[in-house]
Amino acid sequence: MTAITEYAGAAGLNYLAEDALVRRILEIRFPSKERKAGLERLDKFGALCGGEIGRLVEAAHQDGKYATLRKFDRWGRRIDELVYCPEQVEARRLAHRHKELLPPSPLLERMTMAYLLNQNGEGGITCPLAMTDGLIQILESHGTPEQKKRWLPLLYDTSVPTPLTGGQMVTERQGGSTVSENETRAIQQSDGTWRLTGLKWFCSNPGELWVTTAKPEGSEAVGLFLVPRRLKDGSLNEVHLLRLKDLTGTRGKATAEIEYRGAYAELIGRVSQGMALLLGTVLEASRIHVAAASLGMARRAWMEASLYAKARIVMGRPAAQLPPIAESLARIETWLIPATLAFYEEIACLERPDPAAEVLVPLLKIQISEIATRAVREARLVLAGNGTLRDFSILPRLSEDVLIQEIWEGTGPILAGHTLKALRRPASSAGFQEILVSGIESKLSAKAPAALKTLKELRAKLESRAGALRADPKADVPDSLDICSDAYRALSLALLLREAGGPIDPDAAFLKIAERTQRACAY
Repeated sequence: MTAITEYAGAAGLNYLAEDALVRRILEIRFPSKERKAGLERLDKFGALCGGEIGRLVEAAHQDGKYATLRKFDRWGRRIDELVYCPEQVEARRLAHRHKELLPPSPLLERMTMAYLLNQNGEGGITCPLAMTDGLIQILESHGTPEQKKRWLPLLYDTSVPTPLTGGQMVTERQGGSTVSENETRAIQQSDGTWRLTGLKWFCSNPGELWVTTAKPEGSEAVGLFLVPRRLKDGSLNEVHLLRLKDLTGTRGKATAEIEYRGAYAELIGRVSQGMALLLGTVLEASRIHVAAASLGMARRAWMEASLYAKARIVMGRPAAQLPPIAESLARIETWLIPATLAFYEEIACLERPDPAAEVLVPLLKIQISEIATRAVREARLVLAGNGTLRDFSILPRLSEDVLIQEIWEGTGPILAGHTLKALRRPASSAGFQEILVSGIESKLSAKAPAALKTLKELRAKLESRAGALRADPKADVPDSLDICSDAYRALSLALLLREAGGPIDPDAAFLKIAERTQRACAY
């Protein structure tokens, strides 16, 4: 064997310039009037992510660089201040200066930017980005004029101590993802504001402003509230940071345990709307971001494994030419390409809008996050012993960050329930089925018979299961994850076959991946 001296990984590369598939998708999906300027912006952003932001993220994830909690000043006054290293703050600031990163920028552009950012792992940036995005959306759609005027400028402000300052404080230790079991209580004041009392267990990115949940006194309804770190007079709100969590991943941003002790809060919407607003706006935004994050991390894993396999010389030839390594790289690509197509299909459905998005958002949160975990593991195996070294590649940190994407915003079984709920709705189920049939059979009956046969079988199976779900809406479904796996396999095959030989895939290379996907038992 020959020692590796040239391998540097993907650091320093322009992530978008290296990504032929996503570039082709963008060239087709961008509105014609905005295409040139949009692609130029994203090209510059891809270079920034692979360059200076990537360098800062690496520096911010060295020992001794993680956020610390400073509870008191030298006079013993409570300040509950998070202290980030300069590299973390600058990385956020560099990203946040790009106004297209947040609403009202079109979803296609800002989710592509999230995808590019996540090729550096979560990095302390993309979780705050997702929550700030969701908070802006909920304020724009359901905030009062006074709330918009006061709080939106803060969320866009790049000069605050920690840019991308929005947060979510929902989870409580007794309920986990079951928000209906929250115990935090809210008492309305004579001026219409509220005071919250209770403890929140996972509070990612406790910055300057966040959304939270609480039950009004005497009610079991869950309301959605807006909580600032500081009051109008500049004093601290009664939000006490008890400690920082010792997470196994996504360590660049702080996650805290907090206690409300009569904290000032403002209601968003009506109390009775709380759960609907949380699920339909805030958590939906986070779940779309999880899909983008997972896809970006899977893409970076494939890049690292491919570059390493080309640089590593074994028995006089690059390791990439050895059948087992070539098979590993092909396996990652077989997962990655349909996941990329599915993600951009989700974005298109959300932008139209198409009721199929109600199925795609929870389904792709499950499936793409699972695929990404598997892709990072496979990439580390390509690097073998070097895949265990934190100072050799990003992969050990990616493996920690990517698993958290599977957990955050609802684990697989929870999101499977949401997917099945969407499949029970005639409009969203019909919209999803339309994606599985649109423009496929007529041109591919002879070119990909096995894949097409499997797709027809999966489609029929899904139609039958959706009908059964609608016939008995309250029935328990013990195999909900299996149904989601079938739905994703059908989606993958449909998109690969639809695009084969088309503008995105003019050489019909997707047909080979479709045949390989058809043979796979499950993802």
